[in-house]
Amino acid sequence: MRQKVSTERLCEIQVLPDSALVRVSEIAALEDVSMSTAWRRVRDGHWPVVRVGGTTRVLLGAYRRKQQAFGEGGSND
Repeated sequence: MRQKVSTERLCEIQVLPDSALVRVSEIAALEDVSMSTAWRRVRDGHWPVVRVGGTTRVLLGAYRRKQQAFGEGGSND
């Protein structure tokens, strides 16, 4: 089941600084993948994360750099 993240929040994420930490569910929504796929990507190291208290957050700047490298012919594996 896909997580529901508001369109407004997805737009806000686009303008956040690279230092921002965002929820795994928000990155899953950006990529239009299920939460199972999202957690698999976290586990496999595709998405750089940190643990904050009891939550897991994606490092937005590192995520963007990985996406950019992937878009330029790099590997997302």
